[in-house]
Amino acid sequence: MDAQVWFVIFFVVAVAALALLSIRRKSAKRAAQASLAGVNGFAALSRPSLAEDPNKPLVRILFGTQTGTAERFSKQLGNELRSRYGDSTTVDVRDVETYKPEQKLATEKLVVFCMATYGDGEPTDNAAVFYSWLLKEAEAVEGGEKEPFLQGVSYGVFGLGNKQYEHFNAVGKKIHKSLKTCGATPIVRRGDGDDDGVIDDDFEKWTAELLEALDKSDLVGKRVDQNGHAALPIAVPAYDVEVLRAGAGREDVAPFPSGTGKDVHSPFWANISTVRELHTSQSDRSCVHVEVDVSGSGITYEAGDHIALYAQNSEAVVKQVAELLGFDLDARIVLSVPKGAAAGDAASTLPPPLPGPISIRTALSYFADVLSSPHRDALGALSTFAADREEAARLALLGSAAGKAEFAEFVAKPHRSLLEVLQAFPSAKPTIGAFFGCIAPRLQPRFYSISSSPKQHPHSIHVTCAVVRDKMPSGRVHEGVCSTWLKRHGDGAAVPVFVRHSQFKLPASSKMPLIMVGPGTGLAPFRGFLQERAAQLASGAELGPAHLFFGCRSRAHDYIYQEELEGYVASGVLSHLHLAFSRDQATKDYVQHHVEAQAGALWPLIDAAGAHLYVCGDAKNMAKDVHKAFIALVQAGKGCAGTAAEAVVKELSDSGRYQRDVW
Repeated sequence: MDAQVWFVIFFVVAVAALALLSIRRKSAKRAAQASLAGVNGFAALSRPSLAEDPNKPLVRILFGTQTGTAERFSKQLGNELRSRYGDSTTVDVRDVETYKPEQKLATEKLVVFCMATYGDGEPTDNAAVFYSWLLKEAEAVEGGEKEPFLQGVSYGVFGLGNKQYEHFNAVGKKIHKSLKTCGATPIVRRGDGDDDGVIDDDFEKWTAELLEALDKSDLVGKRVDQNGHAALPIAVPAYDVEVLRAGAGREDVAPFPSGTGKDVHSPFWANISTVRELHTSQSDRSCVHVEVDVSGSGITYEAGDHIALYAQNSEAVVKQVAELLGFDLDARIVLSVPKGAAAGDAASTLPPPLPGPISIRTALSYFADVLSSPHRDALGALSTFAADREEAARLALLGSAAGKAEFAEFVAKPHRSLLEVLQAFPSAKPTIGAFFGCIAPRLQPRFYSISSSPKQHPHSIHVTCAVVRDKMPSGRVHEGVCSTWLKRHGDGAAVPVFVRHSQFKLPASSKMPLIMVGPGTGLAPFRGFLQERAAQLASGAELGPAHLFFGCRSRAHDYIYQEELEGYVASGVLSHLHLAFSRDQATKDYVQHHVEAQAGALWPLIDAAGAHLYVCGDAKNMAKDVHKAFIALVQAGKGCAGTAAEAVVKELSDSGRYQRDVW
């Protein structure tokens, strides 16, 4: 064979090798991107389709969650069903965002929804598309444009919300009604979980009713425990963990991929340009003004929207957890779902793994919620790692249904944190894979009402943040994760953020009168509104009258943004500023008292001029009291009975003229 032929062969082999190397690199890159994309749901999860046996009944469980509770309940129910019906039934638990209802829903036999309501009656981010689709379909059926298309589909809905909100469990209620309108059949009553009470108890009661109904139906297979079989061992979902040696050659990745900041799937790493204290040195509390620089992102916002920040656990907390569990903070890890994990396995309930490689320090800082109270299933899993028999038995009891009363006394009532539980049971040392897999929930972003307007600050988002520092019943001093981090470390730091758009908006016309009630940090969105009005006034627009009711404890201690507010009055941006300082006199003075006192001036604006009403702040007390003040105002203005006044206020709410941003 001559040299020319050898050269051709060598050339072909070399090109093929380079092509193969390129393919492998691209595949590795795609895998890494997929791993990053799955973190906390930042992109639609690339989950493989469940192998569905046509000879087995299938229970589909879909969740819409903002803080993780609906997801936890869904997985808890999935485990209950697997334990109860064994291999006779396939159970699929998934994020509703990964589900294709237009293709799948009409073909289902049984679908269970765990759906949280966010804000004042809105769907969670991951449920928004499904919610909009279903309501539109139901509207088409009601209007006669479409035949009911879900006959043969059975369903159950458990809604998660808080009774302090006017639109309590609105999402769960509307999904339940819409499914029925479209022809589906409820197998159990709608469940209404109240986070202002003990929502786990609400879910357990509803679950018991669901299971009783399923046992009597043909929608599931045969029970495996009906003859008194022993309870199955506690399932402990755990990641596989690869610990990398120093100099392994794989660079650490960022805890969050940097995106546009437009939504939860694409947080943007923003820089914090300003953090300054708003209270005076005489105050025994703290409130900070924060400015987040979003230059270079795809973020757009409007006054009244919300910003979410992914803050970190403090260095002290991270160190405590690592010492308790024997974790090396500098160790670098890669987490993965165990190979060969099948539907129904404990591993099938694992959330997408953390990005990797990352250090344990980074993982504990950004992803482990150790300052909230653990849930019972986490304590059950923790019990399997306790070397001390008494500690193991105690944790197992606390994590069981039989230990409900003990759990309430030890964890729920004193608000004992996961960190405190780990300190109380020092022999319980879970593996890294189990700790991040099923014991420590993911640390969630913190949402704040934006306190600026893009008309004045197009590349900066302002936050007005009360720094949380509370003495807990257990004796622990609880420091808010995000608020404390902002005050201590925020100035100049980088933080992943995204914007959530809200319906809490100014009317289209600048001439429309405004009545705004926002004590404390409830002032935040109204600061944005006033900046908006200032920009409108500067452009020559005519402004309608605007009343702002602001309250705090003391004029000398916590009257935040005083110069700004009084400047807006002087410039005509704000026509009336009503102040309530609750502790500057012997009797308490609150914003609702001033609303009632101004009834004579406010009623004509509401009745004849079409004023828009806004309330922002505490849902449990303030918002309720202000709501009552509005009813009394209408009652006095119209000279009508209380029920008639309530109907007027409800009409204002239904028409969008009465809006609330409460928590």
